[in-house]
Amino acid sequence: MDKTLQRLAAAGDLRRIDRGLYDRPRTNPLTGRATVPDYRAVIRAVTRRDNARTVIDGMTAANDLGLTTAVPARIEVLVDARLKPIKLGTQEIHFKYAAPSRLYWADRPGMRVVQALYWMQDMLTQDSERKRIATILRRLLSDPKHGEAICEDLRAGLSAVPIWMQEFLRQLLSPGAGLEGKS
Repeated sequence: MDKTLQRLAAAGDLRRIDRGLYDRPRTNPLTGRATVPDYRAVIRAVTRRDNARTVIDGMTAANDLGLTTAVPARIEVLVDARLKPIKLGTQEIHFKYAAPSRLYWADRPGMRVVQALYWMQDMLTQDSERKRIATILRRLLSDPKHGEAICEDLRAGLSAVPIWMQEFLRQLLSPGAGLEGKS
């Protein structure tokens, strides 16, 4: 099996991303170059392969949720296994070993919200930013496909986040509550 994968990779039919991880390269119709694999899919594949728990960094989570336009060049992922970095084009996925206590939100629906809020903590002190972030998160929490699961997860894990985040999340999770005047 390994030899077959190696031959397919040498022929250009498959691209080796990491040990045991391959994908079929797709070409960009505009540039004619191979597109970079989606980092989320690579993280999920590494998690499955190594049976690891993962928590992504705050900037990546904020970008995924649409809270910021900043695109991280280096994606940090907290894991409970020792893994080598993976380079995807110009981006690098850096796996950082973390204690189990830091992985409370690993692979849970509310992980991206919590990580994004940690990263955006300083911005939440400004009223305009606080309202903008709350509006985007309300839209996410009212999503018919994933919103209810995220809400339930955040309610269940409310005691695991800092007090400043608990106050912000309580206002988001309570029906009809606004965020005006809080800083």
